[in-house]
Amino acid sequence: MSFYRKHGGDLLALGGFLLLTLLCFWPFLDGRQILGFKDLSRYFYPLRYLMAEQVLAGQLPLWNPYIYCGFPLLATLQIGFFYPLTAIHYLLPFNLAFNYYSIAHYFLAAAFTYALLRHFAVGRPAAFFGGLAFAFSGYLLSVSNMNTSLSSVIWLPLAVLLVDRLTNSSFVLSSLVPLTIVLALMFLGGEPTILYVSAWFLAAYVLVFSTDRWRHLLALAAAGALAAGLVAVQVLPFLELVRLSDRTLLTGFDLISTRSLPPREVLNFILPFFFGNAGLMGGYNEVLLGASNQDWLISIYFGVIPLIGAFFARGRKQAAFLGGAALFALLLAFGRYTWFYTALFYLVPGISLVRYPVKYLFLFTFCASLLAAFGLENIFSERTKMALAARIFAGLAGLAVVMTVLSFMLFEPLYAWLLTRYPAGIPNLFFAILLNNLKFNLASAVNLTLYLLAAAATLWLTWQRRLAAGLGLALLILLTALDLLANGSMIAIGVPAEVYSERSETFRLIARRGDLSRVYFSLAVEKANQTIAGENYADALRQAKDDFAANWHIPSHLYAYFGYESIRPVKLVSLSMRQLGTDDFARNLPTLSAYNVGYILHDRPIKLPGLKLLRSKQVHGRATYLYRNENVKPRAYLVSGEGSAAITSYQPGRIALTVTAETTATLFLSESSYPGWQFRVDGRSAGEPKPNAVFSSLALSPGRHRVEFIYEPMSLKLGALISGLTGLLLIGLSFWVRRR
Repeated sequence: MSFYRKHGGDLLALGGFLLLTLLCFWPFLDGRQILGFKDLSRYFYPLRYLMAEQVLAGQLPLWNPYIYCGFPLLATLQIGFFYPLTAIHYLLPFNLAFNYYSIAHYFLAAAFTYALLRHFAVGRPAAFFGGLAFAFSGYLLSVSNMNTSLSSVIWLPLAVLLVDRLTNSSFVLSSLVPLTIVLALMFLGGEPTILYVSAWFLAAYVLVFSTDRWRHLLALAAAGALAAGLVAVQVLPFLELVRLSDRTLLTGFDLISTRSLPPREVLNFILPFFFGNAGLMGGYNEVLLGASNQDWLISIYFGVIPLIGAFFARGRKQAAFLGGAALFALLLAFGRYTWFYTALFYLVPGISLVRYPVKYLFLFTFCASLLAAFGLENIFSERTKMALAARIFAGLAGLAVVMTVLSFMLFEPLYAWLLTRYPAGIPNLFFAILLNNLKFNLASAVNLTLYLLAAAATLWLTWQRRLAAGLGLALLILLTALDLLANGSMIAIGVPAEVYSERSETFRLIARRGDLSRVYFSLAVEKANQTIAGENYADALRQAKDDFAANWHIPSHLYAYFGYESIRPVKLVSLSMRQLGTDDFARNLPTLSAYNVGYILHDRPIKLPGLKLLRSKQVHGRATYLYRNENVKPRAYLVSGEGSAAITSYQPGRIALTVTAETTATLFLSESSYPGWQFRVDGRSAGEPKPNAVFSSLALSPGRHRVEFIYEPMSLKLGALISGLTGLLLIGLSFWVRRR
């Protein structure tokens, strides 16, 4: 049998996934619009731009000098330097690469889920349906703005495939190497919580389905250990960073359980954006919803056809397990709203490190997608189930018709009643948002009714043999694709490329000086920058950029005293809380000057000697004042002794200075002290900065010296050694397995 005759259907399925992916992300294919919602624009884009810039300049992207007075770059998981698909950033123009990186993962998510379902002996149409449901679910489309979650979760189907193969194999080594690689890719994708939850899921899978549980559990543990060794080059720098960050201190229940999924939001599984669209400015806010809301996921929409299909999955050996896992994940996602999560938070190691319980929905979505594929195949394999499904869809369609008609009839009284539920004094703007949300929900109810009616009619006609089974199956899949893509089009939010490339007025004023001085934004400005305001989303991002929000300044090579990171340097944060705990600039200015802060952004005028007003603005109700600090100290200077110091070369991770000391002197360098930095004086090693120091200093003897400050982290070197040895071990193991 030729390859195409054997695999032609699979190739057709992959072609279908590619077509759907391109249709879903059509506005982003030419690079004129760039994916830009939430952390994509303010966090991932600047960091990955810096990474690509350094790599293309022939440097390892070790250090980010533009935030927190210097901060590790490669050690953070967010740039995904060792993740293979990151290479796209070096091969294409950056704007295209930034879009295509995300887009490619949706095709892979669908393809990997399809491969798993085919491994489970599911027919091609139902396997295609399952891949469609997972890849274009509200959850997966929502994490388009969280590159790390997207990059990690798509490998779960392959991990399950390999673990299932492991449980059915007497020769465990045949699955060990590929499973190790997939687990390593899940970690390198950048979201450890995905791997942590998946590890529990995979272990449970082995316990349920293996006939030799302990041997297969041991093999799974061995794959995990080998994966840890393979990614040690990333793990060790990351653990070093975590150890020196505030993340280990922020594990309290109230913080970790933030953004739990309110149980009321299960409505969003079938009615998208029922409580508002977080992707629309003002469409989803605490004023309307109260404190019980989550905005981490834009949508959790799963679609009515896949959801109902999942209830017909009985008969498959994996169905009960996947159903239990889906329910378990949903209960975890409810977080603080259930005793279940609270108990596990204190009993199960690791849960206290998974910030935002809504993240657990990835496992629910994955399991529900597999169940939907099982259910669809069962419906079209047994006429009794098809008839039952047709009746269920018809009954739900009838109920939806009644509810929709009642909603239209009672719309005005309902709106009037809701108005009475809010306290007096709320601006009319919020009532306009409420009205728009209600109108959208009416439209969603109509759409739900139509989908239910269409599904019921398709199943009924197929059951009556008035439609061929293949045609009926194709129509249900097409309905699902239309439903998911129509709702998904409101999730992937882009902005014009010019928003990223253009320099704001604030940036131009600071860059005009051409110095290394840092920018300090006051506590008031930092708080204001946590929200955005503008005529539209693009305008709001422009304003945020102009106010030095987040990491927008990095591509412009401007330096910030603080920055935006998921884990913050605890020494600098603690020092700043002690020395700069308020916006009292009369007290803070000498300290800021000593730490090379040459520019200050505040929301009120500051009248102090040495501060020169460069710009003031008032936009969308926000005032911002930019000052130049005329008394700023240079990045490097002598704090004791006589003489001078000048930076002759400043590159990320490598600083060269010329110091003339007339007496014994101490050089002060306001670059963050971090393990791996080393001084060299006149070509000889002069040791590392003091371990507990926030900034770096060096004692020098009298004379003229050539000083270098170089970042060469031992954690990276040791990790590379371990990764290399593990890689050689895996290669040797692969050859040995093949020869057996």
